[in-house]
Amino acid sequence: MNASLKLTPAQVKQAAAEAADPQAIVRDALARLPGDKGAVYEDEVIEALRVIRRKSEAEYARLIANVKGQRTRLDKLTKGEGEQHDSPQDMVLAVARQHATYAHTAEGAGVALIEIEGRQEVHMLNSTGFDRWVRGQVYAAHKVGIPDQAMKTAIATLGAVGTFEGPEVQTYLRCAKQGDAYYLDLCDDGWKAVRIAAGEWSLLDRSPVLFVRTAGARPLPQPGARGNVNLLWKHLNIPKDARPLVLAWLLDAMRPDTPYPVLELAGEMGSSKSTTQRRLRALIDPVAVPLRGAPKCVEDIHIAAANAQVCSFENLSSLSQDMQDALCILSTGGGYATRQLYTNGEEHVITSKRPVMLNGINGVATAPDLIERVITVELPTIAAAKRQDEQSMEAAWLRDYPAIFTGLLTLFAEALEMLPKVEIPEGMQKRMLDYQRLGEAVCMALGGKAGEFSQRLDSMHGDSLARGLESYGVAVGIQMLAARPEGREWEGTYLQLLTELNRMPEIDRSNWPRSPRHLSGQLKRIAPGLRRAGVRIEAAGRGRTGAKVRIVRE
Repeated sequence: MNASLKLTPAQVKQAAAEAADPQAIVRDALARLPGDKGAVYEDEVIEALRVIRRKSEAEYARLIANVKGQRTRLDKLTKGEGEQHDSPQDMVLAVARQHATYAHTAEGAGVALIEIEGRQEVHMLNSTGFDRWVRGQVYAAHKVGIPDQAMKTAIATLGAVGTFEGPEVQTYLRCAKQGDAYYLDLCDDGWKAVRIAAGEWSLLDRSPVLFVRTAGARPLPQPGARGNVNLLWKHLNIPKDARPLVLAWLLDAMRPDTPYPVLELAGEMGSSKSTTQRRLRALIDPVAVPLRGAPKCVEDIHIAAANAQVCSFENLSSLSQDMQDALCILSTGGGYATRQLYTNGEEHVITSKRPVMLNGINGVATAPDLIERVITVELPTIAAAKRQDEQSMEAAWLRDYPAIFTGLLTLFAEALEMLPKVEIPEGMQKRMLDYQRLGEAVCMALGGKAGEFSQRLDSMHGDSLARGLESYGVAVGIQMLAARPEGREWEGTYLQLLTELNRMPEIDRSNWPRSPRHLSGQLKRIAPGLRRAGVRIEAAGRGRTGAKVRIVRE
């Protein structure tokens, strides 16, 4: 025999292992593992794992993916002589640090800044987008998948890198403002954005602000050279008088530096409420699920706000007082705190300010505090002869969609140019004054007269306040009391007033106060609506039997 063909004992052992079925050996050991913790460390099992790993790193990773707490030791034992196999965590960290830099937000959340083919992508480390990018990079480099636990460990390490080595950055969702300009993330594959300033807008290949995206975000159309915002009314069932209110709401939804009014669409069944709402959202914040059902609790509202620029709920029949208060918070900005999961003392705080859209057969905003923030639009009934099938409507919308979006950007730029010239008529200032001023600018940009928008807004608010009063039996009782021929004024304690109201027949008492204190709270809520109806509520000091109230008919 030729001495050069002589095999060493190690080579003989390796050849024997390869001649056997290494996967069968490993699977047998894994089956015995629950009752025999040393099964995977037997010599023939380690040798079988070496053979499998040498032939396919991916198959090796799959086989031992569920071996809890022993992966690192098995990786070391199955290395070949002179081989340097990286652990899955090392693979993730190597590619993730090579192709990205890391930072953190003021709240301590990790952020990845990734340069890809001349564009910059921004991902939160806990997002599905970053998880998908990392797994793709590892597979491209090593042709292996990464177990979830290894990925979790590696991302925790990258979070520490961003926190302790990276800078603090501010991230934005869909809309942002920097200096005098507004920015809108198109959410397309090229990570383009639109810059809108007074009198001009431009398409940017690289945004100067850091936009992040949620899993449900969908792209806006790429704007063209020419647009026509008037094409919008072909696709929406909005009455002509309400169109400036809706346009102003759309543009205001792109301004993160001002409070957001709530848009409420009401109308009979078949008045195209949901389609109208879906189209409006598509011009600001298209998402995979553009309309949601009624929230079950206040937390649902805040979670929706944390994951999209626009909160959109459909087919509402009513909203509790707590939910209406939550919408008020979203309108002007605020937070929601709850106990951190799996802890006893830590709080999890969701801070947000978002535009909100609602629809229902009847208006659901009944709390006066919310009514002052709501733009209510009554949609007219669509005649049977004018109804269209969904496919034809969608095809027509997709044809006009880019031109409408481009026209909206042009209108926004023109309104911003007009905004410094806006003066609200004396006594017409509303609570949502920023929206009102933008609406006046929109009307001026469209060729309307100064003050025209404020008049429409005042008329709409008057109707909404009157509707809100109808949901409070106390408001009806106060108006009946003020209308008595005995005089224009009534004065007494809250207990006396409640006693007087309890005597009145034919009043809805489903929301009736149970005590003088509850009556006092309700009167504060409905006072703005009552003033508009010609009834003034005044504090009248304190008497020997308690606080007094005065009701004056104007």
